[in-house]
Amino acid sequence: MTDNRFETISIESKIREGVFHNVVKDLESGKAVSCSCKCWSKGKKPCVGMRTVGYESS
Repeated sequence: MTDNRFETISIESKIREGVFHNVVKDLESGKAVSCSCKCWSKGKKPCVGMRTVGYESS
């Protein structure tokens, strides 16, 4: 079963060439909800990729 509320977007890192952030975007709000990068997975800090898509702190 797939959840159609979310979309995954690949955004290239501005710091490391060839490295991509897999940003998960909530289609209802249009805001990023998570990312595959260490900033998010380790420290829950929105990365450049998340801010590019749009991020709303809860």
